[in-house]
Amino acid sequence: IVNPPAEDGSSDAIFLQQPFKYFGRTYNQIYVNNNGYLTFTEPLSAYTPFLDSPRDIIAALWTRLDNRHGGSISYREDSSTVVLAQVTAAVKQCFPNIPFAATSAFVATWDSVPYYNGGGVVTFQVVLAYNVHRSFILIYYGDVAETEQRWQAGYNTVDSASSFTIPSASVPELSSSSIINVTACWSFHVDGSPKLPANFLPFGNGERVTPRLDNGSSEAITLQQPFKFFGRKHNQTFVNNNGHLTFTEPLSDYIPLLNSGRDIVAPFWTHLDNRRGGTISYREDTSTAVLELVTAAIDQYFPNITFAATSSFVTTWDSVPYHSGGGVATFQVVFVSNVHRSFILINYGEIAETEQMWLVSGDRSL
Repeated sequence: IVNPPAEDGSSDAIFLQQPFKYFGRTYNQIYVNNNGYLTFTEPLSAYTPFLDSPRDIIAALWTRLDNRHGGSISYREDSSTVVLAQVTAAVKQCFPNIPFAATSAFVATWDSVPYYNGGGVVTFQVVLAYNVHRSFILIYYGDVAETEQRWQAGYNTVDSASSFTIPSASVPELSSSSIINVTACWSFHVDGSPKLPANFLPFGNGERVTPRLDNGSSEAITLQQPFKFFGRKHNQTFVNNNGHLTFTEPLSDYIPLLNSGRDIVAPFWTHLDNRRGGTISYREDTSTAVLELVTAAIDQYFPNITFAATSSFVTTWDSVPYHSGGGVATFQVVFVSNVHRSFILINYGEIAETEQMWLVSGDRSL
């Protein structure tokens, strides 16, 4: 899709098929603004660059441009196999220590767009490469002419807690410099997920995700290996968005009440809202690496019990906001079992304070 030729114009709201995480916030839409930058909450006509302004913004080359006099400004969200492989490879080259596989790419390109005051044209591209947990920005520069106009390149957040200004003395230097070892490419890791504690099991790669619904739940999840829970054997479970797991039916309750006459595991039962951000993901994992990790954890916590795990069911609430606002919660619950023994591990990451009712525990039906 091509932006219409307009002085200080912008695209319409572009609704993303897959939400983009940007320093702890999750966006379902984006705007491509003619003057060289992307915004999330509203279009912006400003042509005088001011990266320190209180907004989430990505500025590949914020200056006054004029697509009425030539060039084109185009964009697309791309989930083709070829493009996803390209952006995944690019991110791995820039961040080799971060496991990542892109599931979506948003590509915006300024192709030979003239400066407002004349004197030359600029060509550059911004790529948002992301999946449900990780987000990266790739900025590529082609030929960019020198200009006497004011300009800036980089990014900022609404609270200015995360920001970066590309330190080039002139616009043409953008095409010959880099933060990495790839000339004319600048790459940034921007999902802003908090650093997880060492005891968190890996999550996010190929997992199922619960629907983005107020008080929603997963479908019935059939367990490959039944889980024994205080004398009862369960062949299925439900992951409920409000911080608990049940076995016989989904549960929409957000007011915690453990004495409710049901088998329930509640790592953090409160009113959460994944419509506003974060992800709730789950998987049953029988890989050797994960089974060794959970077996070692059980051996540490229960040294007098001989145990070797044959299955683990991992559920993770990653940066899920409270319904009332005011912060997010990150935690994980793991069902660890073999045919004779069952254990529950609960791991906590960063959890914001809240005035909502909440409860951490488990209960069984009578």
